[in-house]
Amino acid sequence: MEVMFILIKVTHGKLKLVSSKLRDFEEIEEVNEIYGRYDIIAKVVVESKEEVKKFIQNKLLITEGISTTETLITL
Repeated sequence: MEVMFILIKVTHGKLKLVSSKLRDFEEIEEVNEIYGRYDIIAKVVVESKEEVKKFIQNKLLITEGISTTETLITL
């Protein structure tokens, strides 16, 4: 099992939209809106490293309103 935290910047005015969409992904266990350099931190749990790549490329990066992400994979 792979656990990661993703820091997300959203485009202006899209915070609630992105937060809502992220909560619909089965891989995401937790979504928190935050203050600072990023707007959202999401906890993601997937079965394998291959699933990490699939989730990021096929779901996260094509989500409307996301401008930048930084992925932190736990050890």
